[in-house]
Amino acid sequence: MKKTGKILLSVLVIFVLIASIFAINVSAAGTVISLTKKSLKVGETVTVTIRLNAGEAMYAVSSIINYDASVLEYTSGDATGGAGQLKIVESPSGQTSVSYSLGFKALKSGSSVVSASNVSFSGLNEDKALTGASVSIAVTDATQSANADLKSLSLSDGVLSPAFSPSVTTYNVTVKNSVTSCKIYATTADSAATMTVQGSQKLQIGKNTRSVTVTAPSGAQKTYTINITRNETDDEIIEENPAGSLNVTIENATFVLVADISAIELFKGFEIGQVEYNGQQVQVSKSKNGEFSLYYLKAAEGEKIEPYTYSEELKTFEKINYYKQGEITYIFSDIPSDLSLPNNYYPTNVRIGGMDIKGYSDNNSNLTDFYYLYCFSGEEFEFYRYDSRDNILQRYPELTANNIKEVEPPAKETGFLARYKSLSGNSKLIVLAAGLLVLSILALSVILIIQLIRRNKVKTPENNIDDEDFDVITIE
Repeated sequence: MKKTGKILLSVLVIFVLIASIFAINVSAAGTVISLTKKSLKVGETVTVTIRLNAGEAMYAVSSIINYDASVLEYTSGDATGGAGQLKIVESPSGQTSVSYSLGFKALKSGSSVVSASNVSFSGLNEDKALTGASVSIAVTDATQSANADLKSLSLSDGVLSPAFSPSVTTYNVTVKNSVTSCKIYATTADSAATMTVQGSQKLQIGKNTRSVTVTAPSGAQKTYTINITRNETDDEIIEENPAGSLNVTIENATFVLVADISAIELFKGFEIGQVEYNGQQVQVSKSKNGEFSLYYLKAAEGEKIEPYTYSEELKTFEKINYYKQGEITYIFSDIPSDLSLPNNYYPTNVRIGGMDIKGYSDNNSNLTDFYYLYCFSGEEFEFYRYDSRDNILQRYPELTANNIKEVEPPAKETGFLARYKSLSGNSKLIVLAAGLLVLSILALSVILIIQLIRRNKVKTPENNIDDEDFDVITIE
């Protein structure tokens, strides 16, 4: 019995050791940058944490950290240098992941990218490189106003079309031939803001352009443009662009199409373009390759301006879902209807930045933390992999779509196996060890029961001649 117990205990130990080898939780190799806060006011501080994940033992690491010294000041941390560039050099003692904290102070309003580059480490046998990372920190000056709106705008002759709104920055006016000059009357929403007017008061026959540029105390600027057309005669003027022609209705809600987006911060890789909408020239944000255009709309009763796409075929606007990581903005999209992913990927939803985004998952139970998304990042549509645990979106060129019908999602597993696959590596190890322990206890219990049965087994007359029920016989 003791010998059997020792054998079972040895088997249990071996199983636990094997399970621990296969249940090691491996993080994606690379560099991760995290912040205590993404936006600062002048005078506030922020801690930037640089984490290097190698997935193997490291014995020396190094990295260059760049930042805008005019916006941020390096105050303390695990690096040397300054004036816009720091260096991290250390000799870990075999850790697979190391972190370094850097303290910065906001000096003035603006934006600074903090990036980690030239990241490398020394392993057991060779030096290796890690992918870098970057984040953007915005700094505002709470003492200065950024309001560059006009409070009112009118002309000595003519009527603005559309009607004046602080968020609309392009207007059209038509006047009679007898109107040879036109004055502009405007007031700023912020009394501390300054205003300049460009263009001649004297009007020539045809199109004339006047503009009003407002500069906020913080330095932010906004330009209002007025296109004045002087007719060749004094005949009755028929407005070609009636007021309200830039109004848009989406699901019974009214929005205003922003015709001038020069004051809007565009996504990286986009630039201002000109298109015609409802008979008027409006500005749109176009990708540099010209394949993607964004229109900006504002709710009629609100101030927030949001980007939309526009379907020429359906004549409808659709609000986009996007995610900003560092300087890059990722616009989420569905893959084209004539493409689909390999069979081991199936459609699912993932929560990113408070939005439910359609993505894809891998059947591999070891990749439950990763989701695959189709995005436009300023240059072209590509697949990206989102690490839901570290909240990182990275380009994933290994994934390509096929020209076949979209695959159906696999049958959803239920019961214990589905729950087990959804566990993390460490949780799987605990469940596996507990299961082996239960099996070992059951095996020992069975062996004990068998031993007890053998010892107390009832002996029958056929196999026991010493039974007391037999007569005593003497043979001479």
